Amino acid sequence: MTSRERLLRTCSFQPVDRPLHWETLGYWSQTVKRWEGEGLPAGVHPNDYFGCDPRVRLELSTGFTTTPYFPPFEYEVVAEDEETVTYRDQYGITKRDRKEDREMSMPQFIAFPVKGRRDWEEEIRPRLDPDTPGRFPGLSELAARHKGHEYVLELSMCGFYGFPRNLFGEEALDYALYDMPDLIHEMQRHWVRFNKVMIERLCACFEFDYVMIWEDMAFKTGPLISPKMFSEFQLPYYKEVVSHARACGIPHIAVDTDGDARVLLPQFIEAGVDFMMPFEIAASMNPVPIREQYGEKLAIWGGIDKRALARDKAAVDRELAEHVAPMLRSGGYVPSVDHTCPPDIPFENYCYFVERLREMGERHCPKA
Repeated sequence: MTSRERLLRTCSFQPVDRPLHWETLGYWSQTVKRWEGEGLPAGVHPNDYFGCDPRVRLELSTGFTTTPYFPPFEYEVVAEDEETVTYRDQYGITKRDRKEDREMSMPQFIAFPVKGRRDWEEEIRPRLDPDTPGRFPGLSELAARHKGHEYVLELSMCGFYGFPRNLFGEEALDYALYDMPDLIHEMQRHWVRFNKVMIERLCACFEFDYVMIWEDMAFKTGPLISPKMFSEFQLPYYKEVVSHARACGIPHIAVDTDGDARVLLPQFIEAGVDFMMPFEIAASMNPVPIREQYGEKLAIWGGIDKRALARDKAAVDRELAEHVAPMLRSGGYVPSVDHTCPPDIPFENYCYFVERLREMGERHCPKA
């Protein structure tokens, strides 16, 4: 069975030969550096070392955690000192960041590109025209490279919370939902049009297995937007884009959001989302009760507490028994660490985790 077949059958709750080998969403660079000192061959990517199933995100600027401006904003250094640099990035966001080890902390977000309608109309909307010539270069060559693919092919996009958040920032967006609702709806309608055109154009060239929509719209104890506001400002636009994606032949719709998004799950399911990740255990996103509540309405990717891997092998065994075994038996599950692997995880522990997880997958996964 190919990686693509495993993914499609998993999302449809059909038996597979084995679970997908996607044991983590990724690795911090400091993690890889540590592991190279503990047994990982230098220069070998961990996914290759562990023989993970291949997953490819289309090599075009379609948006994900960032907004696909064309042209992008011009990068500009605003100020700097010995340890930090303040700059406006290609997405129009002004940040203050470390000069070294940037991955070890979040930057300080200082200013966002939209304060009101004028910024939207003059600076943002012209950069988000899906018909701008040159936006998607080399499509025919890229399509030929992916034709008949046996790996998983992902189309990414920025979601209907992530998009305005990137424009306003979290705090200003909270106010804008109340103070400028007409502008928010106008932005969302434009984002619908942009993504419908993008999806239709790219689906004419590629066979995508799912759309991955980035949101990161929750924190440890709940979402950054209420269910009521989600219903008004996100749900109708989700429904329109999801329906269009399926009409264009994309079988599954995934959402990536950190934090505790449990109260929003019914609305995501209503919108047509059928696959979510990463189910952070520290944010109470235990996949077992979520599966019990929603059954086969939602395939789940993640839900293994990264903190257990940093402790010891006994903690790994407890984590796999608690969260993984019942999920594998129920189907519709991609077992994975609940985000990327931080550098407090020893290589020995991670090797043990992968070995035990794959043994468990062979025992508990419903077989094709």
